[in-house]
Amino acid sequence: MASLRCKLSPYFNKARGYIVLVMIVVSLATAIGFSLWFVGNYVDSKSGPGTDPLVLRLDAFSLSNFEVSNWSLSAEWEAKLTFGNQNGGLIVTLNPFESYVNYKESEALSCASVDATLHIPPRKQKTVQIKFDSTGCEGEQPYVEDRVMKHLSEDKKKGYLSFSLKMHIDASYSMKELLGMGTQAALNPNCSGLKVELLGSKGTEGKINGGHKCSIPLPK
Repeated sequence: MASLRCKLSPYFNKARGYIVLVMIVVSLATAIGFSLWFVGNYVDSKSGPGTDPLVLRLDAFSLSNFEVSNWSLSAEWEAKLTFGNQNGGLIVTLNPFESYVNYKESEALSCASVDATLHIPPRKQKTVQIKFDSTGCEGEQPYVEDRVMKHLSEDKKKGYLSFSLKMHIDASYSMKELLGMGTQAALNPNCSGLKVELLGSKGTEGKINGGHKCSIPLPK
């Protein structure tokens, strides 16, 4: 019996070593997983969409070469926008995005692209100029229905038009104190209630000056 115990002892020692090794690996994996969970929650609490770091102001909006009938529409719009980062610890990055001029709130009239990536440091702001014409968005302009052009034609006779400006932006909020760690967010800024009074005898131009606060709904 003693001889058998001596013979089995090396195998037991080897098995015990494997068990200890497995326990160490599991413990390390658990500790790493908990650390990543904790850091992830911390990052989300400091840089997630709920922190609401980004604000948007429409500085100016203009319309020119506006011609419309019940069957055709031609126009050029131009918008000056200022994105502001009101957070003191985040770097906000806005990837290239598309913006749309809508008739009132829902009918897209024109599309334009912002091709540059915007990096907005803490407590800073960036201003962009967006021009909407037939060449924007690689020429892929929205289709405008006849009924919308009819409404535009009727509004032109009244001397004013109602627009909104909408964007779809993929953004990231990075924490500079955590080596760039942060979160991603899909943003849909909206500058609504843009009432443009038409100028001149032909009513082909109009503009809005002064800051207009836009909304940036929090991602769901």
